[in-house]
Amino acid sequence: MFCYQRSFGRPTEVVTAERFWALVRAPQTSELIDGYRETGDAALKRKLPAFIFQATFEETVSKKGNKGAWRCQAGSQLNGLCVMDVDHVGEQAYPQPLPVMEGSDQKSNMHLPPRELFEKWKNEHSELFSSPSQGDGRGSILLVYVTPSGHGLKIVFKADAAKGNLIDNQHAMAKVLGVEVDESCKDASRMSFICKESDILYLDNELFTYENKEYGKKYNEQYHHGKSQPTLDFAEDSTGGPHLAPVEGAGENQQAVSGNDGGNQRIAESMTYNGVSYAKIIEAWMEGRNLTNKRHDTLVELSDHLRYLIGKNPTKITEVVMTLPWVQDLAAEGEDVAGTVSSIMGWRYKQKKPDEILKALEKVGAASPPTPPQIGRGASNAAGSPLPLEGLGEAFLPFETWASELQEMSQYYPCLKELFLNVHPHKLAAVWFSSAALFGTLMTRAWYHFWYEPETVRRLNYCIFIIGDPGAGKNIVEKFYKKIADPMIQADKCLIEAVNRYKEGRTERTTSTKAQKGEALKRPVVGIRVHPARTSTGEFIRHMNAAIETIQGQPLNLHMFSFDAELDNVTKQNKGGDWKDREIMELKAFHNEEEGQMYANQESYTGMFNIYWNFIYTGTPYALHRKVNQRNFGTGMSTRLAVIPLPDKGSAQRRQQVDPNANETLRTWAYRLDKVEGELPIEPLNDETYEWQSSHLEIAEFNGDKADRTLLKRIPYYGIGISLPFILMRHWDEWQESKTLTMDDRDKRLCRLAMEIQYKCQQFFFGEMAFNYFADQNKEFVQRRRTTRYDDCFRKLPDEFKTQQFMDCFGCSQPSASRGIQRLMADGVVERVQHGRYRKLLQELP
Repeated sequence: MFCYQRSFGRPTEVVTAERFWALVRAPQTSELIDGYRETGDAALKRKLPAFIFQATFEETVSKKGNKGAWRCQAGSQLNGLCVMDVDHVGEQAYPQPLPVMEGSDQKSNMHLPPRELFEKWKNEHSELFSSPSQGDGRGSILLVYVTPSGHGLKIVFKADAAKGNLIDNQHAMAKVLGVEVDESCKDASRMSFICKESDILYLDNELFTYENKEYGKKYNEQYHHGKSQPTLDFAEDSTGGPHLAPVEGAGENQQAVSGNDGGNQRIAESMTYNGVSYAKIIEAWMEGRNLTNKRHDTLVELSDHLRYLIGKNPTKITEVVMTLPWVQDLAAEGEDVAGTVSSIMGWRYKQKKPDEILKALEKVGAASPPTPPQIGRGASNAAGSPLPLEGLGEAFLPFETWASELQEMSQYYPCLKELFLNVHPHKLAAVWFSSAALFGTLMTRAWYHFWYEPETVRRLNYCIFIIGDPGAGKNIVEKFYKKIADPMIQADKCLIEAVNRYKEGRTERTTSTKAQKGEALKRPVVGIRVHPARTSTGEFIRHMNAAIETIQGQPLNLHMFSFDAELDNVTKQNKGGDWKDREIMELKAFHNEEEGQMYANQESYTGMFNIYWNFIYTGTPYALHRKVNQRNFGTGMSTRLAVIPLPDKGSAQRRQQVDPNANETLRTWAYRLDKVEGELPIEPLNDETYEWQSSHLEIAEFNGDKADRTLLKRIPYYGIGISLPFILMRHWDEWQESKTLTMDDRDKRLCRLAMEIQYKCQQFFFGEMAFNYFADQNKEFVQRRRTTRYDDCFRKLPDEFKTQQFMDCFGCSQPSASRGIQRLMADGVVERVQHGRYRKLLQELP
């Protein structure tokens, strides 16, 4: 009997044969695994339920006080099953056969693909397998399946008490099969993400009924006390044996900070500082240290020193330290490793790196050249000032992955090829987001219904900042703005001329007697939509309230639009004059919230109105810092913004590619989208954004990360807003014919890519600010309990007391004591035991 977990934040449930087959046959299981194999997006894998084959769990109380069969080693009950992972197999990962194990006449198995490797085992070790149809339990292996990555195998077999605990049994089985086991896979609470039915290579029905209580009796107590290390010596001598990369198993088992995640080992091996892996750096740092009774202090010191290499990023630091066996032991014994790491993130940085970490860097040859300082949650240093994007952003943001995805998408979605022509791959995300906002603003006559508050009519709202170092080529956004926004610009021309004629007429009235005798001038009611930074608030509000069209019988506000190539100009215009305090309108624009004004000025608009305004600004990191910083982070502007970096990449080309039809293609689609009106059916995108946000919020909740939760809240809106214009273009004929959009997996993938880019950029630019905001908030708003003399007197009362004892403690008369006791009884604080005798129900007054 074994169990499973629906998701990280849920208690475990026992698995029956029926439940097992329902899980592996579920359509969603196949969709998630296929999507993960296609895109490599680990978020898809984390949505899968997970089996815990090696144990079931007693009811325990979570940190939040909830009772349940939580997956924790302290509550585990071993069932006699054992799990082993073999990953990164196949000729692609290991093109050359690995060395022969000493004392064995067989070649290493790791050069074979997973399914061939399984067939080899079955042919050479038939004694380990029984016939699934017989289910007679003759073999010790009960289940073999291909892991969700498609590159590994998971083996479930019967543990042998004579061979030792779980990791001992894994070592023994690995030696028989000619592979090597991962030491991080030793805990009883280890998870295994489920597979789809077609990936099950072998299953003995005894899996669903097998239980070895004697095995549990022998080893349960050891695991309850966190002792899951090997009890036998399986170390190989130096003459041979396969040396494998850490296996996938743990990476498929638990999320990155869970404490026994082989994926963490791969992170430490793959993450480098000056070309040297963090694993080697930490090994050098640990030389000569005695961990006896000092593991917690050593963890604190190591985490502190890693900040100077990784930056103030508790998640990454936790992932790295969790690769260390002694830290895993600490976690198994109840240490909140992630909490310990987070607790030191607010410590001050010294002027230079600590001597211990400098010596370690010198030992492994990583002392120079220096890397950019403090790659943390946000693009700022310890003092809160912005750092240059180059180097820092390159290390934190997956530009290559985004470029690869977008270049593939350009084969299927109109306009992307034209937009990406002669653009450096690392700049594609910025071009995509800004052009999507332009196309989406043209679709101002359309609306949709979002899964959150579905009765509300939602519009395509955008607040886009494109941020790059000086000379990074931000003019590319201005180039596309003039091409794509042409329908709005042309429509405004006649309206602007009408306003200028009115102003000229008013001027003539002050200088010409003849003009004064003419008919009274009437201010034109015009809905000019494109507004520069130098615009008065009164004019903006007047134009916004005039830009209304009747769409399908209902009045609909058209979006105002602003573009400026210098974000500093926008900030400067906001400091005074008629355009003062427009931040409030910028904030309210994202959800079209209500605003209003009632001034004595006869020229000003009076009344309430909603804000319909999209804007795109380009600027430098310092301009962004002046706009959004730690002091004003709490306004919520950061979560409404899509801030996309524009790295200073690529050099000027003498002979660039020329597509004579590119401009006409962009112009054609701009004028097409400017005519779109009505409700846009987006249910597939609703499903995608809901699933994406739910899974990420679940992880943030598990980590207790309020900063991450805050940044995640509005990302689905950008998933829809950035992908929808291009999805509509792709399905244009269907939309024109039936006003429907039949979306497929590629459309969902485009939406998911927009969310991933927005999420990573939010973390990069604002993660540090969000973290500090909540850290400061927790310091400032600490409730201090005020103790009164009345409280002290109540504490002195014995658990059972008489009226006289009440009089003695409170120093009051008998009538006062009677009234006081009656009041406490009415409040449910005490109860009467018998006449004149009472019992306290609470030890402290509420």
